[in-house]
Amino acid sequence: MQPIIIIVLLFFSGCLENPDYYYKRGNNFFINGDYYKALEMYTKALLIKPDFADALVSRAMTYEKMGNKNKAIDDYSKAISVNPKYLPAYNNIASIYIESSLYKEALYYINKAIEINPDYYYAYYNRGLINYYTKNFYQAILDFTKAISISPKDIAFYYRSLCYEKIKDYSKAIKDLDEIKEKSNSDVIYYHSARIKFESGESSGFEDISKAIELKEKHGYYYLRARINLKANKLEEALEDINRAIKLAGVSNYKYFYYAGDIYFLKGDKESAKKYYDMALNIAPQSSDEYKLKIEKLKDRLNKKYGRRK
Repeated sequence: MQPIIIIVLLFFSGCLENPDYYYKRGNNFFINGDYYKALEMYTKALLIKPDFADALVSRAMTYEKMGNKNKAIDDYSKAISVNPKYLPAYNNIASIYIESSLYKEALYYINKAIEINPDYYYAYYNRGLINYYTKNFYQAILDFTKAISISPKDIAFYYRSLCYEKIKDYSKAIKDLDEIKEKSNSDVIYYHSARIKFESGESSGFEDISKAIELKEKHGYYYLRARINLKANKLEEALEDINRAIKLAGVSNYKYFYYAGDIYFLKGDKESAKKYYDMALNIAPQSSDEYKLKIEKLKDRLNKKYGRRK
């Protein structure tokens, strides 16, 4: 056997006994979305080195991608046993519990992570989420504020703005969204900025919702702009927007048809108003009470217009 062949064989033999070799291959497969191959590589690394915390966490993340949360939790727990200060394991297992609405279980791991590192951004962010979901908005604001002080990430500003909205501190909610909307260039951020402005009684919001629509067309965005236009007494623009919302949503949202009928009603076009009310009732027969009220208003307008009396 030639010396160079022996060297090559020894090199590959060394690779096959090196857990880092399989771990790095697993990472490449994971990045490319080949989760079955990634799982195989991480498992091989762990067969050689069972206390390989990085491989345990990476395999757990792979199990998550494959939808097996129980096995992911097992691997995250093993990583914590191997390395009690491995923060990503605490964070990721908490995230699984949050997604499953198991907030008490998630809080245990989050608080453990904070004990290990009082400046761990993800622990405060996730605890903020728990407090937001459990409607403890004031505490959630404190957690998101701490997270922002550590690392000013857009997502923490976004959720803090929603908390401010819940406690009716609209100016701070809008300020948080203004802080991130231009650099994030996200339609969702612009939409929520417009929605909060509208619902808080501000006259602004049109520019934000128009920007959201420019970034991504969604029926809900057109519906909000229709409401903003109607509030500004721009009936034609409101009609154009609500009809666009109807076109995008199809017949899935009967309320849009009622809203279009309302705009026609305000325009004095009773035939078109009734047409849309009838379509709404046809889509959602359970809305018959709402339908009756709107038809009564139509009749009342006719009575006033033509001097009729019952």
